[in-house]
Amino acid sequence: MEPIELDLGKAEYDEHFSSQELWQRRAATALVRHLEHFGLQAKKYNASRERVHSSNNIGHNIHNSILISGSRGTGKSVFLKNAKSIWEKSPSRDKAKLFFAPLIDPTLLQDHDSFTNVIVAHIYNQVIDALNPCTCQQKTSEQEKNKQSFYEVLRKLADAIEQPGEKSEHTGLDKIIQYSSGIRIDALFYDFVTAAKLILKCDAIVLSIDDVDMALDQAYPVLEEIRRRLSCPDIIPLVSGDLGLYQHLVKIKLINSLKNEKADKLEKEDGDRISRELTEAYLTKVLPNNYRIALQPIEDLVPQLWIIDTTLSTDSKKVSYSDYQYSLRQSFFGPINGEEKSADYPQPNSAREVGQLVRLLPPSAVSCTEVQSTNLILKWESMRLWSEAKQHGAGYVLAQSAIQLIQKSEAYRLSQLIAFNVRQQADERLPWAGNDFIAEQKNLAEPFDKDKNAGTNKYLLSHSLRGNILRSMPPLEMHTDNMSITGNEAEKETNQLSLAIYTHWAYYNTQGNQQRKIFFSRAFELLGTSLLMATTQSGPITGDTWKNQFLEVLNSSPFYSIHKLNPTKPVEETSPSDEGNTGQVSDEGNSVTMNSFANDLVQWVNEYKDDVQAYLADPTHLISLLSAVFNKAFSQLDLLRRQYHKGTKEVKEDQLLDAILRFRYILTNAFGFFIKQQGVVPANLALTTSQGTLRKMGTYANYSSTYKINVSWINTASHRNSKEISTEEDTKHKTDSRDQVPYNAHFLKAILNHPIFVGLGVDIDNCSDVTSAKITNSSGGSSGGSDSKDTEKSSAKITKPSNFDMDTITAFINKTEGISTVTQLKDAIEQKKAEVNLRKELWVKIKHELEGKDVNQYKLYQRNILKMLNGEFGEDENG
Repeated sequence: MEPIELDLGKAEYDEHFSSQELWQRRAATALVRHLEHFGLQAKKYNASRERVHSSNNIGHNIHNSILISGSRGTGKSVFLKNAKSIWEKSPSRDKAKLFFAPLIDPTLLQDHDSFTNVIVAHIYNQVIDALNPCTCQQKTSEQEKNKQSFYEVLRKLADAIEQPGEKSEHTGLDKIIQYSSGIRIDALFYDFVTAAKLILKCDAIVLSIDDVDMALDQAYPVLEEIRRRLSCPDIIPLVSGDLGLYQHLVKIKLINSLKNEKADKLEKEDGDRISRELTEAYLTKVLPNNYRIALQPIEDLVPQLWIIDTTLSTDSKKVSYSDYQYSLRQSFFGPINGEEKSADYPQPNSAREVGQLVRLLPPSAVSCTEVQSTNLILKWESMRLWSEAKQHGAGYVLAQSAIQLIQKSEAYRLSQLIAFNVRQQADERLPWAGNDFIAEQKNLAEPFDKDKNAGTNKYLLSHSLRGNILRSMPPLEMHTDNMSITGNEAEKETNQLSLAIYTHWAYYNTQGNQQRKIFFSRAFELLGTSLLMATTQSGPITGDTWKNQFLEVLNSSPFYSIHKLNPTKPVEETSPSDEGNTGQVSDEGNSVTMNSFANDLVQWVNEYKDDVQAYLADPTHLISLLSAVFNKAFSQLDLLRRQYHKGTKEVKEDQLLDAILRFRYILTNAFGFFIKQQGVVPANLALTTSQGTLRKMGTYANYSSTYKINVSWINTASHRNSKEISTEEDTKHKTDSRDQVPYNAHFLKAILNHPIFVGLGVDIDNCSDVTSAKITNSSGGSSGGSDSKDTEKSSAKITKPSNFDMDTITAFINKTEGISTVTQLKDAIEQKKAEVNLRKELWVKIKHELEGKDVNQYKLYQRNILKMLNGEFGEDENG
């Protein structure tokens, strides 16, 4: 198809388009075809009437209305305004002479206006213009005769038409004669049109009637006038509107006409059926199916659309709509890959909205790479206005957060941005805000409130927030007794910093005691705040401004926890069963440690801000990335929280360090999922992994295919500098230019090396032998139910939980072609598909790995592989 154009340099009031600017070309072809048909029909009608020397028009009614249908904003009005131009540029224009009267808008009718009078006045005005001395160059006797005939017919027609509401002065015989005159209105109207045609020198008059369906009170009367008055060959009505709305309006009119208040249910059902049938029959008659032209939806048009913007830096000064959309996404969302609606913004739904969006955010604005605050604010303010107009909460919140970020002159925390603050969203009080956050969170709290602390979370939610929020948010971190760190266990934590970051105790409860509960949103806020710092600061970071913000996060409730949303209401808790779990908890002794950790966070920013800024040159792009990661990670963390609450076997023996590791894998996987450009896996991970596998990064990276695909690619990514990518490649949107391989890899490595993970005093990548505080219920028993008498002893002694993976088997699967699962390995050994030397090598390495260890702590299906190898090489299963 030929390209279509939107010229931003053209005045918006100029709605007469060139052939390139006309978008509805298929509709234009159909319009010409129908106009030619009706024009030739009118020509023949005139010729036949001249042969019989008659002006009697009665009996020649035809229904020749052409409907231009389409929903709001598809361009119906513009199409009607260009109907004359479309006809005059077509080869058919010489086959019939058509006069195009200016557009009639029924929405301008007053309460008692008659549409017949409007039509008569409209045609009269065109005739007067034609009779104007400036228009009519020379008068002839025939012209004078036509003029006198026109005025005579007009007088008769005016006498016959009586306005609704006017009181007739006629009585008796005069009144009967008046009725007779009323019956002859149609014939007089046709005579009037015939007389007008002689002066306008045409075969037919094209009357364009726009937005009939929008004149809600006048719609049916206008359709009736079209049916009664305009059903003659001399007039070709062009009617625009939404066919679905026409059907609705006509049906309502017919229902009211058939309404019978005393009718029973069956009669009312029959009335409804009859009204539907009559509606279809009526519209089929007034607006014949074969003369309806449906305008194409915008989705069919934009692939051929080119935007002309003279302020573009390119030589052609124009850009395709698809490239414009790409530039717009890049401008507001940066390098994020768009998975799971992470680059979601309100799309235009009509031709009108496409024009409005492109004028609000022209190509020259969205292709600009400058990050000056003035330009950024103008750009984001435009996005905020567009999102508000489209009632798109996610786009509005993103734009508002970006504006907040640009205007911040001092240090700030992640939770101060509206994208991460539900209270700020509720305070906006926008009437279209449709996300009932409290109702949604109450449903999510159900699993946590079914046990002995029933109603705790729902109670807190009921007294927390008023009003709807603007966008969907992930599940809150709910309160549960089964993610407790008792006083006795807290003393065993090798690094108290882990408790300061990942636990919270300063909340009210009914027992009067204080106990640590595990939450992850404080760690997320520390990470997010340090990333905000890294994207907005230039040069080495000094002073205590940002450091104090980190300390404030450490000393505050986790920002996305139930206790932050409602800090004043107490929760019900089971009273601890031993004295070691009661009393007051305090982090005062950790102030030096937390101060040192805040310095570590500042140091991390100084060390990695170049990598962060290389990947996110525009600081506002960080908000869309963090928002996407926040939603994905905390949705999965809610599943993890439910597992702890239920006390499932996969997490029943978890220690605090294991929970931190699960959080690390979940969070880094979420980052990797959104910054890798293609080939990502959306699956959950780290929910059921054994503790032994969790505690070895290398083992876990080989164990989890999801993590390997989404995150581990950074270890093999090419380190060629992105500057080597040529401008030509970037212009063509080459995959490697979009990937920015070294930048996103370095960025993800910075996340993996963040102090919330590596600053805890342990080798987070290899911590199998580290003892950490055991996760229990509030009484110190196993999470999820009954207490165990040996819980305290076992938690102190545990260094490796059960259900380990054998590193040797995992490594063998990863390096052996054709084998990707344990089942495939088992089949290869059992059916002797693997060569004997490989089988024996595997057996020897497994025995070496298990030396001095209890084989029963490993997974059953891996023990079965060892049993098969032992059987083949002549040793018992215990080796």
